[in-house]
Amino acid sequence: MSTLHRLAAAKPPTVIRRLTANSRGAAVLEFALVAIPFFAVVFAALGTSLAYFAQQGLESAAASAGRSLLVGDTQTASPSKAQFKTSVCAKLPGYMRCPNLLVSVDRSVDFATVGTASPTITFNSDGTPADSMPYNLGAPGDIVTLRLYYVWQLPSVNLGYDIGNLSKGRRLLIATSVAQTEQYS
Repeated sequence: MSTLHRLAAAKPPTVIRRLTANSRGAAVLEFALVAIPFFAVVFAALGTSLAYFAQQGLESAAASAGRSLLVGDTQTASPSKAQFKTSVCAKLPGYMRCPNLLVSVDRSVDFATVGTASPTITFNSDGTPADSMPYNLGAPGDIVTLRLYYVWQLPSVNLGYDIGNLSKGRRLLIATSVAQTEQYS
């Protein structure tokens, strides 16, 4: 009689006893069941912390560039938009790329009219954001709003966790500095 016939003829409790008596590989099976959710949580935490880390780098660059606008250093130098963006890029941390940065400088009549809406970001054929942001440095005593927009490419985890607010796994980071400029000359 073959082994298959003997197993089929055996009573069910005997078959179950044989299968449960051998516990080799149980730790591997338990690890496999726990590893996937564990690594999903670890990768989600890393992705989120990287986005917050990049946000803080952008905030620091906005604070530095905003101070320059506040005291009138930028306005007296009268840089072009490209020159101002280059100076802001120099303030970005090394892990952030300048082509992903958009700069908006605009003046407001009063603090109540400062815009707070997120912009609509369009992309060039090479995947970099298209720059159609306003650039108005204002005059002494004006309320000037500096907004830095950075398109952050999120790490691809593909485990159902996505903090992107743009297409293709990207997140728009926004840093803002609003101040009434000093009476510089």
